[in-house]
Amino acid sequence: MMNPLFAAAISGLLMALAYPFAPVTAKQSLPLMGLLSLCGLAPFMIVVVTRAQEWSRLQTISITYVCWFVYHALTNWWVGSWQEQTDPYLLASGIALALGHPFFLSLPWYWLVYVRKRRTAQGTLMIAPLVITAFEWLHGQTDASYPWLSFGYSLIDTPLAQSAEFIGVYGLGFIICFVNACIASMIIGMVSKRHALCAVALILIPMVTVGLFKDKRVERMPPIRVGLVQTNENPWDKWTDPRVQVQRHRDMSEKAIQGDPAIDLLVWPETAIPFAILTGPNVSDMERLRRWIDTSGVHLVTGFSDLVVYGDSQSVPPSAQRSRLDPTLRYDSFNAAMLLSPNSSTIPIHRKSCLTPFAERLPFADQLTFAMSWFEWGVGISSWGKGRTRNPLPLRLPNRHVVNLGAVICIESIYPEMVSEVVENGANVICIITNDAWYNGTPGPEQHFAIARMRAIEQRRPVVRCGLSGITGVIDEWGQEVGRVEPMTADVYVGDVAPTSKRTVYSHTGDVLPKACWLVAITALLWPPIRRLLRNMHVRKTSP
Repeated sequence: MMNPLFAAAISGLLMALAYPFAPVTAKQSLPLMGLLSLCGLAPFMIVVVTRAQEWSRLQTISITYVCWFVYHALTNWWVGSWQEQTDPYLLASGIALALGHPFFLSLPWYWLVYVRKRRTAQGTLMIAPLVITAFEWLHGQTDASYPWLSFGYSLIDTPLAQSAEFIGVYGLGFIICFVNACIASMIIGMVSKRHALCAVALILIPMVTVGLFKDKRVERMPPIRVGLVQTNENPWDKWTDPRVQVQRHRDMSEKAIQGDPAIDLLVWPETAIPFAILTGPNVSDMERLRRWIDTSGVHLVTGFSDLVVYGDSQSVPPSAQRSRLDPTLRYDSFNAAMLLSPNSSTIPIHRKSCLTPFAERLPFADQLTFAMSWFEWGVGISSWGKGRTRNPLPLRLPNRHVVNLGAVICIESIYPEMVSEVVENGANVICIITNDAWYNGTPGPEQHFAIARMRAIEQRRPVVRCGLSGITGVIDEWGQEVGRVEPMTADVYVGDVAPTSKRTVYSHTGDVLPKACWLVAITALLWPPIRRLLRNMHVRKTSP
């Protein structure tokens, strides 16, 4: 019989090997490694259904923690940055995440152990895909969420990923769990090999068919020509003299326009303008930028710091900061993106609404205002305000349809529902701006790019992605990379992007599958005591 700790470690290792670009980037040459996820959970499922009845609470916690510590350590070790200039707070946050995140990943398995101690092995395996999928979805629903490691991303380089247009990344995770449960059932002899393989074939063959023979007749609008500017700045130094960084973006943009005057849209990365250029003493900088836009005739999407001062008539968030000069004055700084158009005074703005927990904003800051000052670090990007709307930026080109750009800032791209809302509000192109330079030389930027590819498949929208040091490039609506600027190089990617307008099934239905999993899982958990209660109830019959 398999040792539980060994089985837990094996499952953690197999799921890590299946995850994109983890633990090493050499997996680029092995795109089908993601298929390991279809059997990676089976060893741990087997020990849960065969051994969990004899485990104490401490054993349950310890054995489960081993599995998800291995998984997190091999896939997300880079979060602490581990670079020479790394801020101590960033490094401490990465270590805290590495130690604490496995406990959250363990939650559905605690539930399954609880179920196994009260129900049969067969019943536990039947409910396992529901419970795990429900918790994966829950992982992305709060200010403290971090759904980076959702299982479905493991399939991004396989034909199975194309089914995300119907069921999303959490639906792909459900399929992974279902196949693993079938394999576990077959190994421990609960079902015959024939029945298990038939169940797997019935669910995988249609998905492979969709992936291999997908209909590429997508309704496309006239293409736009984009220039994506990757300056490869040092992410720490850029805050010391921000105007130098802005000038470098302008210089590279001008060179790109001279080489290709047909460029319609330039995209600069997250916080390319790391100061409040729309307000106060920075207005002169904005005027110079406007004159350049008017002269060049090119539209610009750029990240910037947006300062909002609340008036007396506005609803002020409890987490809003107070001015040191005037304590009655409340304001917020936002990590934002804006669209500047030639000869137009209108500036559409998207303010980041999904912020990196602790690094950019204290989770539940509106309720924990007293603790906000505890989580500030040294490069001016903590304590951002939280955006409240998710409207696309309308790009109006002469003699063409309006192209709505769905602005997505950095970690927002790991939240499927956030991108769905932008598309629901009319986005034809997903425009991701990011700064992954904190993690140069690690798998982090490649993983983030793979996640963007999943968003393209879910929504059948092309993605233009611009990073400070990479990965900058274009992804088509099938999740395929069209072209890129290599990481840690300074260059401008220029290419055509064809916006799309037809929405997918997933775009319309959202995460109905994991929500249904919650309903069924809770019902299955509560049904035995409810049934016993009903049986023990004495109903008195009265004559008419």
